[in-house]
Amino acid sequence: MGALVIGSAGAADAAESGTGPSTLPLGGGVQQNRCDTNSLIGTIEITGGGEDVTNETNCVNYSQSGVSEQKNRCRTHSVVGPVTIALSPGSEVTNRTNCINVSESGGVTKQTNDCRSTSVLGPITLGPGTEVTNETNCLNVSGNGEDQSSGTTE
Repeated sequence: MGALVIGSAGAADAAESGTGPSTLPLGGGVQQNRCDTNSLIGTIEITGGGEDVTNETNCVNYSQSGVSEQKNRCRTHSVVGPVTIALSPGSEVTNRTNCINVSESGGVTKQTNDCRSTSVLGPITLGPGTEVTNETNCLNVSGNGEDQSSGTTE
């Protein structure tokens, strides 16, 4: 038996602004995300056992070079939920909000995340043996622009 995911009355919004050039000291631009996922009731999962179900909201800024600032504002909100109903044991359900800034070059001078996952009533799990994970992850990564691979060349 497969998992049944029921949507709900709600909204999802992703807004991007400030991607043009700026007057920051390094002359780079700004990457900026605002990701909002709102629902009145939901997400609702009905599982039959043995399924892996993942619900995600992702805000990601990725730059190889030329960006001075990366900003994320992520919100996942439900009035009731998320709700998981397990008809038999063995399912794994993950509800996740990810805010990620990655600068490959390492030239970024500022990376910020403002992440929230909220529910008025929930999360709610009904039924036997279902593993439910609720996560909010914020990550800033800045490299030095060098290839990190290993191996030998001839």
